[in-house]
Amino acid sequence: MRLRHAVGLSAAVVSAVVGLPLPAVAAEPPAVLYVRSSNGFCTDSGPGTEARPFCTIQAAADKVQPGQTVDVFQGDYLEDVVVRRSGEPGKPITFRGRGRGRLGRAALHSQPSIAGPSRLPVRISGQHDIVFSGFEVKGFELDNVSRVELSGNWIGKSDSETVRPGVSVTGPSEQVTVERSVFHETTGGGVKLGAGVTGTRISGNDFATVFGAPAVSVTDAPGTLITSNTVHWQWSTAIAIDLAGASDHATIANNLVTMGTVQVSAASTAGTSVDYNSVSSASPGDLYPAYKWADVSYMRAADLTAATGQGKHDGGASVQFDSAYWPLSVPLVNLFGAGHGSTDSADPQAPGVPATDLLGHGAVDHPDVANTGPAGSFRDRGAYEIVGLDDVRLEAKGTVYEPPTGPAPFTVELKATATNTWPTKLAYTFDFGDGTAPVTTADATVRHTYTTPAEYHPQVTVTDDRGGRVTDRLEWPVRVGEDKPLTASLTVAADSGRDPLAVTADVTATASSPWPISNLSYDFGDGTAQPVDGYGPAHHVYARPGTYTVKGTVTDASGATVTSTGQVTVAYTPSGFTAIAPTRILDSREPGSRYPRLGPGETMDLYVRGRSTGATDIVPPGATAVVLNLTATGGTANSHLDVYPSHLARSATSNVNFGPGQDVANLVTVPIGPDGLVVVRNNAGYVHTVADVLGYFKGDSPDRFTSVAPARLLDTRSDDSALGQGATRRLKVAGAGGVPANATSVVLNVTATESTSTGFFTVYPAGTARPAAGSNLNTVPGRNIPNQVVVPLGADGSVELYNRAGRSHAVVDVFGYYSPDGKGLFTPVTPTRLLDSRDGSPFGPGSVRTVGGVPAGATAAAVNLTATETTTPTHLTAWAGGSARPGTSNLNATPGLDVPNHTTIPVDAQGRFDLANNAGTTHVVADLFGYYRNQ
Repeated sequence: MRLRHAVGLSAAVVSAVVGLPLPAVAAEPPAVLYVRSSNGFCTDSGPGTEARPFCTIQAAADKVQPGQTVDVFQGDYLEDVVVRRSGEPGKPITFRGRGRGRLGRAALHSQPSIAGPSRLPVRISGQHDIVFSGFEVKGFELDNVSRVELSGNWIGKSDSETVRPGVSVTGPSEQVTVERSVFHETTGGGVKLGAGVTGTRISGNDFATVFGAPAVSVTDAPGTLITSNTVHWQWSTAIAIDLAGASDHATIANNLVTMGTVQVSAASTAGTSVDYNSVSSASPGDLYPAYKWADVSYMRAADLTAATGQGKHDGGASVQFDSAYWPLSVPLVNLFGAGHGSTDSADPQAPGVPATDLLGHGAVDHPDVANTGPAGSFRDRGAYEIVGLDDVRLEAKGTVYEPPTGPAPFTVELKATATNTWPTKLAYTFDFGDGTAPVTTADATVRHTYTTPAEYHPQVTVTDDRGGRVTDRLEWPVRVGEDKPLTASLTVAADSGRDPLAVTADVTATASSPWPISNLSYDFGDGTAQPVDGYGPAHHVYARPGTYTVKGTVTDASGATVTSTGQVTVAYTPSGFTAIAPTRILDSREPGSRYPRLGPGETMDLYVRGRSTGATDIVPPGATAVVLNLTATGGTANSHLDVYPSHLARSATSNVNFGPGQDVANLVTVPIGPDGLVVVRNNAGYVHTVADVLGYFKGDSPDRFTSVAPARLLDTRSDDSALGQGATRRLKVAGAGGVPANATSVVLNVTATESTSTGFFTVYPAGTARPAAGSNLNTVPGRNIPNQVVVPLGADGSVELYNRAGRSHAVVDVFGYYSPDGKGLFTPVTPTRLLDSRDGSPFGPGSVRTVGGVPAGATAAAVNLTATETTTPTHLTAWAGGSARPGTSNLNATPGLDVPNHTTIPVDAQGRFDLANNAGTTHVVADLFGYYRNQ
């Protein structure tokens, strides 16, 4: 069963005299404000309607008015709630938790949970006329309040926190009610009342597990009513109920205390009554008394009565509890019979007795127990009534969580499933909620026809001949509408916050049809279709930019189908750049690596975006493209690696060309796929792969690109200053080659030549530790090995160039830089081939060709160049069309090898660049991966 609390709301009636103008009045505030944290349309700045609810309880608490109810949907609310507003007498402010489940035999507590980052209790100070009902909370702190009711709450802590009671009431507070709630694992006792608190009612609560202090602790707080509570587990204290100081004129009645002492101080005895309780000693061996009255201990009720006249109808029989309800303290049903002293023996007229027990049951006459309450009454002691008729569940037959829906007239079959352990006859009273007379029947199933379009909430009440009574209301309403044709209206929009190429599609209008939606699906126009489980929006990520026609198809329960269409354009956001210290994300050589060695034609999905080291993402959500240094090592055949966004078919481009036994590195700039992945494919043989992230492009990244005329910054051959083994050379970049002092990172082409040993170069910011991620390019004796490098500049505008082994000359050319005041934003493209001279004639010695295909208006392009079928050692140079040829190189080619190099090439206004071959003949392949445009 669920924790229930009924709150009466007054209805305002406005009348007017016919013929007289009505005066202007302010609009009545809505009766209910809604809070739903899991609703994607919630906002704390909105109206708090059911369609646009608040996201947080605090937002509603700061706006609620007297007489309004804050209706809170089930969910976890990670906030500390402080109530700063008051209601009015007869018009309280009500906070009502809405749970989907029930507090039944599985002891589920599915109320909305309030657990803020500080794990603070709900705080109410200086306010009045407030109801807080139906929540799972860490506790409540009330100070200087009046007419505050806490009911139907699950109060407790399940972890080690600051010791404090479940409910604390201090200051000159009055008329506070703590009713029909569960206290579970409270670390500082249950309810604690401080000096000056008056007129508190503590009734119908289950103090299931209380640590460190009494279940009820009252100090200098007169007029307290402690009625019909169950105190089951008391840890670290032998006192269950404690009236200390001058807490006079109190009532302790109808309580069930299984292990603990009821203690009343001498100054609290005046006008105080103890009766109709079941109190067991705090230990089975009678080491502690059941009562302590005016500082005198009494082991059992008879001793207390003989000495003081109190507790005339108290008892001390032990009680066993139903484990099916754990951690609730519900006594076992049909077990104790006449010997069970707490059954049918309470005083139903005792001050503060709640209308129902904690689970919503009224007084029920146990068939096997004599009625020993006043005048033969049969109310049970404690928080729970032992019942045979335990629960009922109402459903529209064939539906559980979805509402039965259809056109008027609409017939619904309602089915009530009752739980009854006694041999009693049951009567079912169905109230259909449409103004027709309720129907009482012995049948658990009825049919009813609704004739007027509206929403209806039928309910059933089940009674037995012992006074048992349970009620349930259909959780989802019956929806009856006019019989109109089905219509649908689709909205579809880019959703770049979810992914650069993401969209959200939603059928927003199907209200014309009275039938429930039976099927909803979307066709996104790229060959993918997506059915929707339930009814709502769908999210989709496209593999490539473009304009797509999206279709939403809706089918209702009558079989009617309608399709609505819309167009959406998705594109990569022009992005700034963020350079990072080289970070290794792939090394298939490592034992146990999640990534395998690649065989012929095999691919791997490389997880790039959202992957983190510690608490930081290497490439954050929203990034459009990533810059990698990709190395092929240990290859067994002439092959190449291709890198392209996931969800795309294999690209016709290539990134790294290698031969058997070669270690070949190349820079890769590639768009990131819709799931944060890029695909790495090997063409032939077997090969290991190593990948280091050097940076990423993202819409809000601060640094923008500026292209410069290619310029040579270093050539160690000019003064024969080659780098020796383990040597490092500092190279000042800022202030040279057109790179300004405020540049943050730089695009270099680094070439190793005349190397005496196999090794590698590493380029990194000056003044920082050499990164553990390894190499930027690999050195090979007798070969010229180039690679483009994107590297942050050190504090003095320099980089360090490190040689791992042997002796090698280094050539460094600059092609551009990133800075906060730059203008170039990068737009990735689906890898596209711009040139393949194998389709025509090769480049001859000194020949120059103009290459187009980069979008007009671009200032530079990210291009992968590959030289193949080369006849003599040579180099390729690329530069903006129409400008002077620079004295630099982009790629050094070797006969018999396919040599790639990533290049950042300036282009003219039409998106063209010139490409020249120095010597011999060679074929050239050029693949585009993105471009820069000034913004």
